[in-house]
Amino acid sequence: MEPDGTGVWRELLDDFQKKHPNVRVRLVEGPPATDAREEMYSSSFLSGDAAYDIVYADVIWIPKFAAAGWLMDLTGLVSPADREDYLPADLEAGMYHGRLYRVPAYTDAGVLYYRKDLVPQPPATFDQLADLSERLKTQDRYGFLWQGKQYEGLVTVYLETLWGFGGDWIDGETRRVFLDSPEALEALEFLRKAIGTISPPAVTTYAEEETRLLFQNDRSVFLRNWPYVWTLLEQTLRKDGRAGVAPVVHAPGHSSASTLGGWGFAISRFTQNPDAARQLVEFLTRPEQLSRIQLRLGRIPARKRLVPPEFAPILKSARVRPEIAEYAQASDILQRWLSAALTGRVTSKTALLKATRETRALLGDVR
Repeated sequence: MEPDGTGVWRELLDDFQKKHPNVRVRLVEGPPATDAREEMYSSSFLSGDAAYDIVYADVIWIPKFAAAGWLMDLTGLVSPADREDYLPADLEAGMYHGRLYRVPAYTDAGVLYYRKDLVPQPPATFDQLADLSERLKTQDRYGFLWQGKQYEGLVTVYLETLWGFGGDWIDGETRRVFLDSPEALEALEFLRKAIGTISPPAVTTYAEEETRLLFQNDRSVFLRNWPYVWTLLEQTLRKDGRAGVAPVVHAPGHSSASTLGGWGFAISRFTQNPDAARQLVEFLTRPEQLSRIQLRLGRIPARKRLVPPEFAPILKSARVRPEIAEYAQASDILQRWLSAALTGRVTSKTALLKATRETRALLGDVR
């Protein structure tokens, strides 16, 4: 998993081992980058070894891993009471072809942070966001920060913009691709036109932390990011009431929809320790353990009872990314062409037509 900077994961594993003295758990700390850890798991699975009994899994990995036959079916591991307690979208994100392969631990969804001292009421529409950003930006303060680097974060930002305009990317059931729609062009043009006007020219190189640090240091009016930022703002902008959180914006006549993120635990089909693996997954996903992670890391548990009230309506409307086995390839196509348009190498229309053609070829959508 990601580096255990606070040591809280090791504390939890120590507690588990005290309760199960015959079980030893080895925590493998990988790179911070999600895609790098996905590669570590994939390489292990492709070789057929049992290097990892348990997979700390991003929501977008499950279709690929399950379709490849790398994960154990965990449908019977979650009790009816727990099913009722989990957020429905997080359970859905752990399923493939009607079977559960990932037990949810933490949920995530894109949110809009804003400066309450500058904006009494957060914007609801794209036009309101653009207007307030333009009026309130200064020489030292940007209007709107978002993740424009070529990586999965750019896909999540674009999807929220696309859904906000009433469009869609891929239908996971029919495998139809919709990137050649007017809504897809409107969404990309909104982001492209923001660069150098309400957003910094360098936004095409920013990921989560670059944008979070700028916002935290009074360098922006608005920030699109994830709920973990709320905890990190506690001793800065939140301390004197200058930070607020709101749903991402949308076009008139449409609804706000955040991209669902989050992490959970799956079990390798190659494990030689299935009983111990199940015990550990059950232990780590109990409310008391999730609460400790929430307190130390600011992660929001995927259990309804533990969701902070300010994030509840946002998570309720969060949408799952396409549940297809070829998700990684489809995302790579979209990332490349979005980045090409945002950095001025091609027009938005060309980028989307190219992305549409490549994605349809990948998924067999022959329209």
